[in-house]
Amino acid sequence: MAGNTSPAGMSSAEFIAGHLAENQPLVSRGWCRQWWPQPPPWDLGELARRFGDCRVPVFDSLFEMQRVVRFEEYVSAMADGVAGGEPVPYMRWYARQRNFQMICADDAFAELKGDWAAPSWLPSDDYVFPAIKENADPTKDSFPAKGLFICAAGGRTRLHVDPWASDACLCQITGEKRFVLYPPAAGKALSDGAGVVDLDRPDTARFPLWNSVEPALEVTLQPGDAIFIPAGWYHAAVALSASVSVTWNFVHAVNAGRFAKYLDSGGSADPTVKYFRRQHRSEGYA
Repeated sequence: MAGNTSPAGMSSAEFIAGHLAENQPLVSRGWCRQWWPQPPPWDLGELARRFGDCRVPVFDSLFEMQRVVRFEEYVSAMADGVAGGEPVPYMRWYARQRNFQMICADDAFAELKGDWAAPSWLPSDDYVFPAIKENADPTKDSFPAKGLFICAAGGRTRLHVDPWASDACLCQITGEKRFVLYPPAAGKALSDGAGVVDLDRPDTARFPLWNSVEPALEVTLQPGDAIFIPAGWYHAAVALSASVSVTWNFVHAVNAGRFAKYLDSGGSADPTVKYFRRQHRSEGYA
């Protein structure tokens, strides 16, 4: 299915009513290419020149960190390709999202803040996670899972649901990335409570019904496209070419009740939640 694509003039009020409140995904074609100060695609070589000496974490196809390398070393390895059928390593360079975090992308985001922008249909006010009452700006403000994602062709993120009962936005900067999304109700077939099926290598004994559900959205993002992934939606992605993306998570006030239930069920102990709640209390937010 092609999915729901935003009209050029969608307002934040329309987005809140039709997508945030209704928990429906959205693909926005070309918004970043039209409105970013530094339009996509960005050149990987230029990024390597700017951040080449920075130490960056490399992950598996989910979120287990494998090793730490220099940015320039990682980009060079991408150009050399991956031999022997080995999984493509995936750089997920996150801004600070917990008190104890060995590697952070905050300085890089500070340098890049004038180059990109959040889609205009995203609200700028009334966030509860992080707690920002007005003028929220992901290019400058701290957001959970705010990260710069880079990988070679074949880099993939296996099927998963984002944490914190949060929504996510991803902007595709360089290369093509293929997404598949399943609604929360599909979890009965895709998850056993302890894990989620790997769509590329399904364990049919463990997930006998995994193939009984169809994706609600299959889409290939081009440089300049953005995608909104609602809370609870299962999603997976694979880079069809060398890829650069920027992403962040959030909870808007329209979903404050959902977030409160998450906190009451034990989410308040999560390190990222504790970090942002402590950070924004110290800055005077509610």
